[in-house]
Amino acid sequence: MSEANSKRTREEIKARRKLERATKLKLPDALHCSFCGKSQRDVGKLIAGPFVFICDECVEMCNDVIAGRPIPDKGYQKPLGRSTDQLLLLMGSVNFAAEASRDFLQQVVDTLRGREVSWADIGAHLGVSRQSAWERFS
Repeated sequence: MSEANSKRTREEIKARRKLERATKLKLPDALHCSFCGKSQRDVGKLIAGPFVFICDECVEMCNDVIAGRPIPDKGYQKPLGRSTDQLLLLMGSVNFAAEASRDFLQQVVDTLRGREVSWADIGAHLGVSRQSAWERFS
C-alpha cells in the first residue's frame, strides 16, 4: 500500500473507488477543490460532484453569498499563483476533470445520436459546424 493510501480513511478509499468506477478514470493521488485549488490535505472536507470537487471552505463562502453576507477576504491565492510543486500536484486533478468531462460529453453526444438528433443540431449547440461535430464525436 502506498504512503498516500495508508493515510486514507476507509470511507475515503470507498468513495474514491466508487468515483473511479463511475468515471472509468484513475483519480490522482491528491484531489483539489475546483474553485480555490486547495489540496484535499489542506481543507477539512472535499466533496465530489460530477467531475468537480468543492472544499468545505468554498461551501461556507457560497453559503455566505447566498445569505447575502459579505465575503471576508481570507487572502485566497489564485491557482496559477501557486508554487511550481503545488501546480504540479494540481495538474492531476485538472486532468481528471478534463478527461471526465470529455468522456461525459461523448456520452451525451452518443445518447443524442441514439435519439436520432442530427449532427447539424449537435454542432449548432456546440458552436461548431455539422462536419466538425461529426469529425470530433463519430
